[in-house]
Amino acid sequence: MNQTRFTALGPPNPIDYLRAVQKARGDDTMDLRRYDSDDEGGDQANGNLSTTDLFEREKRKALEEESCKQQLEEPPARERPQEGAAWPYRENLSFTRSLTFYGAGAVTQESESACLYIQHARNMRQKYFGGKAVHVSEPQLLEDESGRLLFRMGPDGVAEIYNQDAPDNNLIHVPSIDKFRKDYDRLVEMCSEGAMRSYCFQRLQMLSTNYKMHTTMNSAVERQEQSSLLGTDFYRTMKIDNHIHGAASMTAKQFVEFVRGKLETEGDTIVFQDDRTLSHVFRDAGLDLDHMTIDAFNVLADYSVYQRFDNFNQQFSPFALADMRRIFLKSTNHQNGRYFAELLKIVLNRHELSKGHNSACEMRLSIYGMEREEWYDLAKWMLTDWEHDDFPGPMISSHNRWLVQIPRLWRIYCQKPTMNGKPRSFMEMLENIFEPLFDATLHPDEYPEIAEAMKHIVGFDSVDDEGCLEEVCGNERPQEWTSDKNPSYAWQLYYIWANMEVLNRLRSARGLNTFAFRPHAGETGDPMHLAATYILCQSINHGILLDMQVSLQYLYYLDQVGLSISPLSNNFLFRKIADNPFNKFFRRGLNVTLSTDDPLLFHMSDDALLEEYSVARATFDLSMTDMMEMARNSVLQSGFENDFKRKWLGKDYQRGLTFCDENITHVPLIRAKFRAEHLAIEHMLVQLVAAGKGSRVLDEMKVQFGLARDAHRKVLFENFESVPEFPERGQL
Repeated sequence: MNQTRFTALGPPNPIDYLRAVQKARGDDTMDLRRYDSDDEGGDQANGNLSTTDLFEREKRKALEEESCKQQLEEPPARERPQEGAAWPYRENLSFTRSLTFYGAGAVTQESESACLYIQHARNMRQKYFGGKAVHVSEPQLLEDESGRLLFRMGPDGVAEIYNQDAPDNNLIHVPSIDKFRKDYDRLVEMCSEGAMRSYCFQRLQMLSTNYKMHTTMNSAVERQEQSSLLGTDFYRTMKIDNHIHGAASMTAKQFVEFVRGKLETEGDTIVFQDDRTLSHVFRDAGLDLDHMTIDAFNVLADYSVYQRFDNFNQQFSPFALADMRRIFLKSTNHQNGRYFAELLKIVLNRHELSKGHNSACEMRLSIYGMEREEWYDLAKWMLTDWEHDDFPGPMISSHNRWLVQIPRLWRIYCQKPTMNGKPRSFMEMLENIFEPLFDATLHPDEYPEIAEAMKHIVGFDSVDDEGCLEEVCGNERPQEWTSDKNPSYAWQLYYIWANMEVLNRLRSARGLNTFAFRPHAGETGDPMHLAATYILCQSINHGILLDMQVSLQYLYYLDQVGLSISPLSNNFLFRKIADNPFNKFFRRGLNVTLSTDDPLLFHMSDDALLEEYSVARATFDLSMTDMMEMARNSVLQSGFENDFKRKWLGKDYQRGLTFCDENITHVPLIRAKFRAEHLAIEHMLVQLVAAGKGSRVLDEMKVQFGLARDAHRKVLFENFESVPEFPERGQL
């Protein structure tokens, strides 16, 4: 048995100590003595001692054993004890820290300006994402379910909620597009300032260095501590695929096998309104069972899609035939989306059965805003009680939560003909997207399908090619936007956020679930798209362009904005995996995790998420502690309910990283404390430097460096009667 041995003469080996803590609890027979040379002789050595000496030794050992038991029973320190209380003894053994010395001139006037910018930027995030600038007048009226509450799309393009007795009293006010545009422009300006770029770059470099120092000194301790967390491992912990599109959630192998099976067993099934059967469609295309191969399907991504989002979109059509996509990958078709439902159930079943490892997902379904009936059609498809031998029932799973993605396709919508010949406006798209949601929230009895489907949706995504040309937007209102050019990314995101915010306030007041805004951003195009998502959104998908904007990267770190990155997808589309900044972000402590994006196009195995983790581990030289940290982040970023998160993170996870239960997450407390301490230190420095206390910080850190240097000298001179000579000994 692994025994812990120490006395007042010194602490035990931290690895042995940490591994023995749980074993020692309740075991009074454990030998807790320190074995020095005079102990090894046993009774023979005792024979040289007097009776008084023996009595004193036994008394000392008894006191040491009692003290040790008390120390072993102390829980690990997950945060600073209350004022006046001492750190638990175990805290001294958690892991090795190393002070980083700041020399004269490390904090300058530019640093102070940069920290003031950082505070201003963080206040902007609180204003929008944090909701501090959202005003709700007479909140009790929002709870009224008597039918007296009404809504309308206001002239500014944002929904207004009012009581029918007071139609001019809008109950929920969000910052206007004018204020948003001013704040967004100011944020872009601050992030481009030389002072802020320099300070943020310095801090990010320090974070990278600190991670390297931590793993150099503590990787062995992390491994040993992780091996003592019995009962779980990488395969048993929960990993959530936070970013996966439903229409590409199956792998190419699964898709080909499914289509082959349908062609063999349901060839006579009518799949189009003109009475064409599945067999007719294939025969007209010159296809038969011999074409049921992955290569013939031509859905896997290759070099032709690199930097070509248009070619990428065409990969979703097997054999390059739009009819195939319409039959198998759409929820609205002649079969009411039956094949699509069955395909997704195959994917969901793998998560539910925990084949290979514990996992879950957050699939995306599309609402385009082209027609008002889209929400009803999607809700009906989700709730249909599908008849199937293996996977019956609606599209509801314990291991999936739905997100709705809104493609930014104004350039297509504006070309639709109108009855009166007038040009379409962006307001019509917003009405198609949001009015059904307000109707179902205010009048669930009249729109039961949409009201029920909304209970299973946790967020909204915004998708499309960020590299598309954008028209510069000022303060135009949606009803004024009739140009055939795409509005700017930030402008479109504002109107999605603003209407979501009103909807969420209304639903929250009525005890209903709310929605997170988690768009695609920073995959390609303008890196300053990430400025808009920083102030508006909970988390984002991709975000790899943060490596081009250090100011925003540091802000994303400070506020732990989630990044769900897909290196395999990036590799085929916009950034080769060797150049992917994922590992840089992770080492610095950004809130990153791995996701699959589109397994149909990018993955070769049946388990795309496990493939993503495996490739990342080999490519970025990740440890198992790293892997577990990313898995934990995936649960934290997800929209799953608190009960689900408590099951997979621990009951106190909301208190901070160190309160996640390491026996469940398999992330050693050593790693969690390293991340939490450095995040706290960075926030502390920003506050102090912004307040003009930079010189005080430097003076105190110089003192602490001197104390650390003197401690080394003390250890040296107290352990040698004659101190050996070595180069530069005088520095000590």
